[in-house]
Amino acid sequence: MPAQETHVFISPHFDDGIFSCGGTAHRLTAAGHAVIIMTIMGGLYHGELPDTPILADLHRRWSAGDSPLRSRQIEDEQASNSIGVDFMHVPLPDCVYRLASDLALYPSEESLFGEIHPADYAPRLLKGIQIPELETAARVYLPLGVGHHVDHQIARDWGMTQVRDIPNRAALRFYAEFPYLNADRATELALQEFGLPLEPADLRLSEPDIRAKVKAIACYESQISTFWTSLEAMEADVRRAFTDPLTGEFVERYWKVSS
Repeated sequence: MPAQETHVFISPHFDDGIFSCGGTAHRLTAAGHAVIIMTIMGGLYHGELPDTPILADLHRRWSAGDSPLRSRQIEDEQASNSIGVDFMHVPLPDCVYRLASDLALYPSEESLFGEIHPADYAPRLLKGIQIPELETAARVYLPLGVGHHVDHQIARDWGMTQVRDIPNRAALRFYAEFPYLNADRATELALQEFGLPLEPADLRLSEPDIRAKVKAIACYESQISTFWTSLEAMEADVRRAFTDPLTGEFVERYWKVSS
C-alpha cells in the first residue's frame, strides 16, 4: 500500500472498533498509515439517569465509578494510544441513556437488539456530522450489524448514507462485530438482512497484530467481566474467533460491495 493513506473506522461504541478491527488498525499503523477510529455513541450523559433495569445492570457490571461514561472514554483513549491510532468521540450518548419525553427508549436487554425506536433522535442528529477525511480516505470501515444492536444499525446506516454520495472516492468495507459474531449464525443473519450484495474481503493478520489487539482490548477494563471471566479467557477467545478454520491463519472478517 502507498505510504500515508488514511483509514477511518466507524465504531458504534467505545470498544467496537478495536474489538472487531484492532488487528487491522495495528497492521496499518505499523505500515505507516494514518488510522482514525470514530466512536458514534461516544458522548457523556448529563442529568438524572434513566431508572431502567438495563442501565442498572450495565453500571453494576462496568464497576466504572461515579462517572462511568468518562471512564469508558478514558479506556478508549488508552486502547487507541496502545495501537497508535487517532480517536474521535461524537457527543451522542449510548442508547441506554437516550430519552424521549422523559421515557427511556431502550429500557431492557431485549430492546437493545430490536428495531430502532421511532422517537430515537440519534439518526436525526447524526445528519449534521460527517465522516472525517471522507473525500480523501483510502478506506472507510462500517459495522455490518452483527447482533442487530440498535446503535450498530444507526452507525451503519448513517455511514452508508454518507458514503453513497462519493462512491468513487473511498473503498468501503463492512466488519463483523466481535464478540457478537460468536453467536450461532449471527454473522450469517446480518448478511442476509443487508440491503446490498456483499463479498468477503478478509484481512490476514500476523502474531504481532493479534498481540497488539489483545493488549488494546485489555484496556477496556469495564467490559472484560461482561464478556469473559479473565484476561486470559479474553485472549483465548480472541485467538479462536479470529483464526481461519481452513488455513489456521489469523484474520479479521470484512465484506465489500460486490461489483
